[in-house]
Amino acid sequence: MIHAAPYGSERCLSALRLALALMGREGEKPQLDVFLMSDATVLGLPNQQDASGNTLQQMVEQLVAQQVPVKVCKTCAGNRGLLSLQLIGGVTVGTLAELADATMAADKVITF
Repeated sequence: MIHAAPYGSERCLSALRLALALMGREGEKPQLDVFLMSDATVLGLPNQQDASGNTLQQMVEQLVAQQVPVKVCKTCAGNRGLLSLQLIGGVTVGTLAELADATMAADKVITF
């Protein structure tokens, strides 16, 4: 789960870096789901960029290309007026019930 906004701290960037590192491991890949909540829902929009010039969009797209589900919380996105906006390709809107199911199925849950 990522709660932190793409800007203001490096928590969002750190979460994406860890997710990519996990998916880049040799051998068996972990079952990984990324759920964007609160201000992190903005990350689901295209053209996000960190201070060093690396695009967060590219990091999200790499995860999606590796079949990692990336979802934005429907309620959180709605509260921020994002539901009618285009999301990064492969990013979908998820519900709290889906997050609850993924949490129950997970061995570990990491929150940024």
